[in-house]
Amino acid sequence: MPRERKLPDGMKKRGKAYYAWFRKDGRQVRKKLSNDFRVACDLLNEMQARASRADFGILDNNKSIDEIRSLWVGYVAQTCRESTAKRYGENLDNILPAIGATTVAQIRPEAILRCRNDRLLEVGPRTVNMETGALSTMLRWSVAQRLIKSNPIESIKPLPNDSPKKQRRPMTVEEIERFFLNCPEYLRPAFLTLMTTGMRRGELIAMKFSDVDFERRTATIQAATAKSGKKREVPLDDATFDEVVRLRAAAEHRQPVAGKTKPGRLSRDHVFVTGANTPWANPGNLLRSFYVVCKRAGIEDGKRNGSVDVHSIRGTFVSLAIENGGSPKAVQEIIGHASLAMTMCVYAKAADHAKRQAVAALPFASTTESRDVIPMERRA
Repeated sequence: MPRERKLPDGMKKRGKAYYAWFRKDGRQVRKKLSNDFRVACDLLNEMQARASRADFGILDNNKSIDEIRSLWVGYVAQTCRESTAKRYGENLDNILPAIGATTVAQIRPEAILRCRNDRLLEVGPRTVNMETGALSTMLRWSVAQRLIKSNPIESIKPLPNDSPKKQRRPMTVEEIERFFLNCPEYLRPAFLTLMTTGMRRGELIAMKFSDVDFERRTATIQAATAKSGKKREVPLDDATFDEVVRLRAAAEHRQPVAGKTKPGRLSRDHVFVTGANTPWANPGNLLRSFYVVCKRAGIEDGKRNGSVDVHSIRGTFVSLAIENGGSPKAVQEIIGHASLAMTMCVYAKAADHAKRQAVAALPFASTTESRDVIPMERRA
């Protein structure tokens, strides 16, 4: 019978595999090394060298962001109000996909700066600061808990928040017609769905064929996607429903696009996909496409920091639905506003703007927006 191989200090064998098994700063380090003894010895030596520099395991930045977030969310749920915990989660949902990092070590300050610039196309400095602040707070907590070595974005300072609140207006019927005349064919179904349902961008890009009831012609916005955290049902008009049916048939034949589709990203489940047949990773990409179409259509306010953006479509949906006899309560339920008052504030803003446009059309008159008008909600 062959003699049992003597293992170096800090190593154990379980079955055919060798494991690192030692203590550092009062904490037990356990990690599978290799089935090959020599490789396992090399890896163990490297680990112990890093551990002696206090740079291994819980003290480096190679920790999974998903793992850290799970721990952080659990902590926040126990120590903060429910609304605060929910807000932290929403802020992280907005910033983490845009960064594209899977470990803390992959988070770079320059990526955060690029992300902030992209988000400023959609929201104001205050919202951007809240999102970046949520990430930084989570990382600082992780440092304090000795989960990671350092907060890689500690040096990033908040944006100045002295800009005026964005005044958003709905689109006119004539602008909508021009918009669709200049909209590329592959984008038309997505913007048509936004226009006829009042969905938010995030709800649209997360929509799957399994969310559509093809018998009842409705789409379900899942609670995990909805800003309110509540599931709701949205009716689909005939044109939108026909587009969804067409996309479902075409989805069966979606294939990776050479040089564009990243491995594992092909989706035949999402209703709306990119030109690479992958889910939209960032709602901001849809905003940039919206601005391109607005420029082609000659909609002057449809630009960065202008009064027309993708979210204006929700205001357009509200104003046109109510103006044409739709029940305000039904409109509220369709678009997912928390209260009827919020829906009516959006409508009041739209109605006031339409009246001023009518007066301004007179050759001898001009109008100025009243400071008393309630601005449309930025993320209603």
